[in-house]
Amino acid sequence: MTTSPNHRHITFFIALVGVALLGLAIRFGVLMLKDLKRAKRYEDPVVAERVVRGTIYDRNGRILAIQTPSWGVYFHLTRIRDLELVSEVVAPFVRMSPSEIIERTKNYTTYAQISARIEEDRVEPLRAALARYDLLDSVTIEKRIGRTYPSLFHAAQILGFTNADGEGIEGLEYSLEKQLNPYPAVGKERITYGYDVHLTLDMDIQYALDVQLQEIANRYDPNTVMGIIMDAKNGDILALGSYPWYDPNAFNRSNPRQRTNNTVSTLLEPGSVFKLFSLASVLKAGEAELDESFECTGSYSFPAGGSTVTITCSTPHGTVDPETMIAKSCNGAIAHWARQTDEELFYRTLVDLGFTRSWDIGLPSRPRARIADPSTWSARSQATIAFGQELLATALHLATAATALGIDGDLLHPHLILRITDPTTGTVVDRRRKEVVAHLFDESHTRIIREGMHKATSDEGTGYKARVKDFEIGIKTGTAQLFNPETNSYGDGSTLASSLALAPIENPAYIIYIGVEGGRGWGADLAAPAVGNLVQALISPGKLRKTR
Repeated sequence: MTTSPNHRHITFFIALVGVALLGLAIRFGVLMLKDLKRAKRYEDPVVAERVVRGTIYDRNGRILAIQTPSWGVYFHLTRIRDLELVSEVVAPFVRMSPSEIIERTKNYTTYAQISARIEEDRVEPLRAALARYDLLDSVTIEKRIGRTYPSLFHAAQILGFTNADGEGIEGLEYSLEKQLNPYPAVGKERITYGYDVHLTLDMDIQYALDVQLQEIANRYDPNTVMGIIMDAKNGDILALGSYPWYDPNAFNRSNPRQRTNNTVSTLLEPGSVFKLFSLASVLKAGEAELDESFECTGSYSFPAGGSTVTITCSTPHGTVDPETMIAKSCNGAIAHWARQTDEELFYRTLVDLGFTRSWDIGLPSRPRARIADPSTWSARSQATIAFGQELLATALHLATAATALGIDGDLLHPHLILRITDPTTGTVVDRRRKEVVAHLFDESHTRIIREGMHKATSDEGTGYKARVKDFEIGIKTGTAQLFNPETNSYGDGSTLASSLALAPIENPAYIIYIGVEGGRGWGADLAAPAVGNLVQALISPGKLRKTR
């Protein structure tokens, strides 16, 4: 049979297409193989074998948190025949009683953690004791990489702690997890090092602060004691404490109350220390009749709608000018001058001082201070806000606002992290810089406030117990009745006794705040003496010089 020319052309065309498709298939296969090789290289990179968590230091290079080996003690419950015997053998080495150990095992079924960390010098004696009773198969002493906090409870709530897997759980250990504990790096290096963190804290000052907090707690048995010392020139936090506290080396023995950093996280009505900022707002607005002295009879009344509001003072103060208002803490005077000031102007300055915002200092907790908008105020709100009620703020908010009471009148951003460095090269990765948030006050206004704070240390002032020999200090004391939301009143007796001080008063270098919640006493008695002791503690090593 003869093949037609058209059929031959079709056959040739089909063959040509087949060859082309075969070529494309081969090309596609080559590309797929290359992609697979690339994928394999991507899926199996060479990474570091381990990560060394960064170290945390104070501003002077003292170690506050460092990675160290640790040993944990674990029971194989299915292998133990006599739990009482094993518990008695192990108890002296884990600082627990046999009954406590037995109770702990009830939380596990097969493998029980008895202690996450024991001291290195106890490891071999424990092994020897276990060997004597043929218990090495029943009890494991496991070496792990742990975290050590040499300063124990000092700055504990700031630092936080890590869990058994080396992950940050609270405090800076949590918020700086990515910097301290990065992912293993890709490359030939066997170890990846986390960044080191240098804090603004000065542990000499921190120790001095903690001594005062402990003494207040021992003497007055309050719910909490808060303290902060700040550099008035740049906003650096030099010490920050909150009692009760805990030891992060044994965080599993702590409770949430001990781990709460009340100084930065607890919002409270500040009370009379807030008069400093109310007066600053009144002075800036320039509408109050401050040249006309206020006569304090012990109470101050004004009409509010169809009723009368009466504000009381602790005692009649007589003739009161702005400085005397601070020195004697006159509620009536500051309420009167606040009411003479436009609500919006009064409110705006308090907003500018930070009393409706949060401060990011690197810690996980960043609560926002609260003052209601003037559109929601009652007839008495402006007057009561003026002496520290109807608003909420932390100790950090108050100390930070006090930076604006210095000679420059500048509000400074608070800082807790001084710098972050690469330990392998020494390179500074990040560094804090002085940050002026806003210029708020003329020096003529802040001078009036500082003179009033200095006058408070006189015999007639509320802060005389903070006096230090041969040193000029300024202080504002306060005692706030705390609002009870359950009873919707201030009458249950719970108070915040506090003091806010500048040292030296003429040109402040330090801001000191002490707050005692639930101590049932006056700020002049509970907090002011601690301020004086802290100033003396700063003078002794030369961190402050006597002013006369």
